[in-house]
Amino acid sequence: MSHANNSLTEQDSGWVSECAGRLRLIQADAAGVSADKRREYLHEEITRACKEVPPANRKRYLEVLLTRFPVAGQAVHSVSAPAAPPPVAPVVETADQILERLLAATAKLPEDKRADVSRRLSEAGLVWVDREALVLEVSEKLRQKIGLQNDQQPQLAKVVELLAFLVEALSLVDQNALKTMRELSPRSALLNRGEDFRKTAALYLTSEGASLDAQWNAIRGLLGSLLAAMQGGGKEFGKQFLNRMSPDAIEDVILSEGSKFMGPGKSERCWARYKELFEDYATPDLIDRKIKDSLAGFVERAMHSNR
Repeated sequence: MSHANNSLTEQDSGWVSECAGRLRLIQADAAGVSADKRREYLHEEITRACKEVPPANRKRYLEVLLTRFPVAGQAVHSVSAPAAPPPVAPVVETADQILERLLAATAKLPEDKRADVSRRLSEAGLVWVDREALVLEVSEKLRQKIGLQNDQQPQLAKVVELLAFLVEALSLVDQNALKTMRELSPRSALLNRGEDFRKTAALYLTSEGASLDAQWNAIRGLLGSLLAAMQGGGKEFGKQFLNRMSPDAIEDVILSEGSKFMGPGKSERCWARYKELFEDYATPDLIDRKIKDSLAGFVERAMHSNR
C-alpha cells in the first residue's frame, strides 16, 4: 500500500483526504440508523466521489482510501457498480468536539438562521442565562419616570418583582374602591366595570396592540372622585340638610301655602312641618343613608365632569 501512496500527487492525496473526511462524517451522522442504511449512504458517497476521478485512477484511489480506515477490505475495481466499503468504526465525538463543530457551522449562517439556532438551543434548555444579573436597558424618559439616575439601569429580575407588586397593589386598591362605591350606591353605573386589572395587565404583557388606558382611566377617575367626595361630600350633605330642615326653609314652605283663617298659627304649622321632615333623619341608619347618597351623587357628578 505504501507504493500506492507514493504514486499519488499532492492533489490526488487531497481528494483521498477529503473523501475520507466525508465518509467519517456520514458514519457519525448515521450512527443511529441501521447498518444496511449506513452502508447505502457510504456507497452513494463513494460513487459520487469516483465520478470526479479518471477511470484509470479509480482503483488506485480506492486502494489508498482503504488505508485510511483500520479495517480489512478489497479495493473497488468497478466504477459503475462500486463495492460497498467495509464497515467503518463509528467516530465517537466528545461534547466539546460537537460544540466546536456546531460553532464553526453556525458562524457562516445568515443572521436569521443564527437566531433560529439560538432559539432552538434555548428551547432545548442548552442556553444558560443568569437572570439575576440581567440588566434591562431603558430610555432616559422611562428612567425619569421610575426615579433612576442617568447612569442607572434596572435589574430585569427586580423589574419583574416590582411589576408583580404594582399590578397586585393596583388591583386591590381598585377592588376596594369598587366595594366602597357599592356601599354608597349599589345600583351605580360606575360599578359596571369589566375584567380585573390583573387580567388587563396580563393581556397587555402578552398581546400586540393591547392597551391599559381604558382600565387605568376608570380606576384613576373612581379613586380621584372618592377622595374628592371625602373632602366635599360632607358639605354637600350639609347643604341638602339645610335646604330642607333650616327654620327659614320651613317657614318659606309654610308661607307659600298661604295663611288659613281657622286652624293652627304659623309657628305651630312650622313646628308640625319640621317634625314631618325630621322623620327622614329619625335614626342613625337613615342619616347614614342620606350621607352615603350625598357622597355617591358627588362621586358620579365628579366622574361625569372628568369625561
